[in-house]
Amino acid sequence: LSHYHSGSSKKKSLYRVKYILRLSCARTLARKHKSTVRAFLKRFGSQLLEEFFTEEEQVFSLTFPRVSSISP
Repeated sequence: LSHYHSGSSKKKSLYRVKYILRLSCARTLARKHKSTVRAFLKRFGSQLLEEFFTEEEQVFSLTFPRVSSISP
């Protein structure tokens, strides 16, 4: 996401999106482990989420042919 928008002049909004994604991930994982966000981050560290969001992985794309719905 950040590589796609690297030339953007609205980087402030990208940081907000990253913050929302990290917070959402932390809340989801905390709820899964029946914990609070604060306790979860204290236990596992915020580096866990930072590594997750900065790790580069291979991206695969699937392309499906367009099917026309014309009946004979």
